Amino acid sequence: MKILVVDDEAISRMALMDVIQSAGNYRVQEASSGEEAWTQLNAALIPPMLVCCDIRMPVMSGIELLQRARANPAFKDLPFVLISMANDADTIKSAIQFGVSGYIVKPFTQGDARARLDKVLSQCHARMLEAPESTMARMKLMPDRYRAYLLSLQRQLELLVAEFANALNAEALKTARERMALLETGLAPLGLWRAAQLFKRCAEGEPTAADAAECLDEVRQHVHLQLCAI
Repeated sequence: MKILVVDDEAISRMALMDVIQSAGNYRVQEASSGEEAWTQLNAALIPPMLVCCDIRMPVMSGIELLQRARANPAFKDLPFVLISMANDADTIKSAIQFGVSGYIVKPFTQGDARARLDKVLSQCHARMLEAPESTMARMKLMPDRYRAYLLSLQRQLELLVAEFANALNAEALKTARERMALLETGLAPLGLWRAAQLFKRCAEGEPTAADAAECLDEVRQHVHLQLCAI
């Protein structure tokens, strides 16, 4: 699962990346400016699950990046955490109208930043995955049956990973994409909301083998989280 860290100061990026990596199995992507972050967001087929962005940056501030994201349908719900100085309180208040998920005040200790980040990550996971008990109640499933469905999906994902890895020509890649599109229909009913969105993006576009690998890797993590939560 990918998190984008945006800050024009390399040391600040490294400090925040260290906090994120201590919080779990997250892949961190860096941007040294708001412009670079915006370019990365638009170029990526698989969007990050969260953006952690400094407020004060030259060329494009964190607030400006947030405003651009909210004005674009593709990113209007993308969670943002703003990194601010203590005297940026008024700016933080004005950013609330754009749906900020949280903020971290610099200079920060790892413990304080981790506590704030954990709260936001918990909210992110709740948006990505339905609680297993809710899925089972909605589908009228016993835990063993729900687990069996997830394990079956896990095996199909493993086969897809191998299929994309071995797709040596355009025809083989097309076949793998078609299998991916078929599998997408079963994800949302199993409570894998973000996984369904990612598969839909891939089905509507033309994912490369690398795009598909990134998507499948994240979806496998979602399935693992659900299995652990049953």
